[in-house]
Amino acid sequence: MSYLAALRNYEVIGVVGLGQSGLSCVRFLLQQGIRPLVFDTRNEPPLTDALRELDTSIELFAGELDIGELAACDVLIVSPGLDLRMPALQMAHDAGIPLVGDGDIFAQYAKAPVIGITGSNGKSTVTKLVGELLAAAGKKVAVGGNIGVPMLDVLADDIDFYVLELSSFQLDSLHDLQLQAATLLNISDDHLDRYADRHAYAQAKQNIYTNARQGVWNRDQRATAPEHLPLARQLSFGSDAPDAEAPGLFGLVMHDNALHISVAEQPLIAASELQLTGIHNLLNVQAALALVHSVGVELSLILPALREFKGLPHRCELVAEHHGVRWINDSKATNIGAAEAAIQGLRPLVSGKLILIAGGDGKGADFATFRDALDQVDELIVLGRDAERIAQHHPCVTRVQTLDEAAHAAARLADKDSVVLLAPACASLDMFSNYQERGELFKRAVQEQIKSAGKTTEVAHD
Repeated sequence: MSYLAALRNYEVIGVVGLGQSGLSCVRFLLQQGIRPLVFDTRNEPPLTDALRELDTSIELFAGELDIGELAACDVLIVSPGLDLRMPALQMAHDAGIPLVGDGDIFAQYAKAPVIGITGSNGKSTVTKLVGELLAAAGKKVAVGGNIGVPMLDVLADDIDFYVLELSSFQLDSLHDLQLQAATLLNISDDHLDRYADRHAYAQAKQNIYTNARQGVWNRDQRATAPEHLPLARQLSFGSDAPDAEAPGLFGLVMHDNALHISVAEQPLIAASELQLTGIHNLLNVQAALALVHSVGVELSLILPALREFKGLPHRCELVAEHHGVRWINDSKATNIGAAEAAIQGLRPLVSGKLILIAGGDGKGADFATFRDALDQVDELIVLGRDAERIAQHHPCVTRVQTLDEAAHAAARLADKDSVVLLAPACASLDMFSNYQERGELFKRAVQEQIKSAGKTTEVAHD
């Protein structure tokens, strides 16, 4: 039985949160002939003008949520950025008003199979890669969700597969979406300012398996395994060798003195053939292969596309290489787990110093858990709100105020065969608009540092 009735059965629909997701919901509802009420907790929502461009007659309630105004609605579509524990939303829920996300609306209109991807780290890379692999297999694919395009904006009639990146916040309010295949890539401390503890956060991630036909999980982290799916509906991947039979079909093996991704004990592709580096990315590739395999794609057909995949900006992105020093932008490493993955993935490849630039808004994370990864770093440069919380766990620390200062300090510390890695382990909002801006400013700072030193650089292009 569906949690959400057909939209036409509700007399008054409210959209709570006027961000990109909320605006997408409003636009979609208007296309269905439904004029919703709109709520936003900010006194002056930034997208008010965009809302007026859609329909000047839509009623917008700005400022602190009022239960009396919310109670006028029969259902509330809540944007993922809003905590469902907010008192007004809790009172609405207690009054019997369904709280849903755009995923439940999507579920009513999507006609093609859906693949869902979540995890603390790597989900955008895997989402993009799955989309490209399916396209290489001749499928018409739509990619959306948390990756940056609201899922309602990718609905179409001529789609073979939908590939959706799903955050824990989206999964909190997901009830009806059926997934042909779903993966929980990994779990690390993140969003502990919103969840009571790591277990609560992990349970939110586990929601991706609730209505999934096939679950794909990471053997390196047993907490990613589906809690209720039978083994016959599971596939796993890991940094160890695979098994001959499901679920453990995907893994890593040495073959002809080279590390390979292997499927059912048969080497499929050498790590050296991929443009993604690091063990963490070999796990991401396995997850993508397992997902497309689970929907019937012949893996041999998509190997050329796999070899061509370069990853995404701000995710272990090579910015410049000059005089034996590589500068890498992993601004998307907005939590400890992502930064750990970058450090551990790169450390075996670095014969010189590994210089880490970290800091920002730690979102309540315990940086004591970051100590093992920091032990693999030769020099630590910190900035931002939680700089000192990170600095206390390393003996060689340089403190700076800006990314320009960080680049200058890194250039001074680096010697031949060093790698300078921006992997903040923190959110960016204490200093920047988003992680993308942080990454772009880092790339600019690197180029300015090289230029000011009177040097030229070889720049890597996507």
